[in-house]
Amino acid sequence: MDRRELVRALRADRVPDALYDIPGVHDIPVQPDAYYFLRPARGGWEVGLRERSRDRDTSWFGTEDAACRELRAKLTALPPPPGGGRERVEDVLAHGEEIRRSAWRDFERALRERGAQDGGSGPGGKQDGASGPGADGGGRRNGGDGPGAGR
Repeated sequence: MDRRELVRALRADRVPDALYDIPGVHDIPVQPDAYYFLRPARGGWEVGLRERSRDRDTSWFGTEDAACRELRAKLTALPPPPGGGRERVEDVLAHGEEIRRSAWRDFERALRERGAQDGGSGPGGKQDGASGPGADGGGRRNGGDGPGAGR
């Protein structure tokens, strides 16, 4: 098996494209924090996991066939992503800003609810003055990247 055959097999196995990078054959347009790779290395082939700009769990193989079979075994052993992987990744990339704002709103709501349950004291309780990201010192939102941005 060569790299091109591997990519065809992975697509037939419905492995999301964002989970692996094979330079020159299957390049990831936007690299996530973690993905598997197969690449030429030191007179052979290297397979591993690239996580937060570091290579982890790398293995060296003398033949392209052995490296391709190893990568396919790793990727097909993973549980399938919920709700279809590729569409979800594209959705997150396209709507990232709104997702972030929604998460901040949920976070603020949880803090308010926790404060109501705690009687307004302690973390998440009554807040006065500047508190948390996005506050300008007078308790007002400054339109930055913190909670409440974009309201």
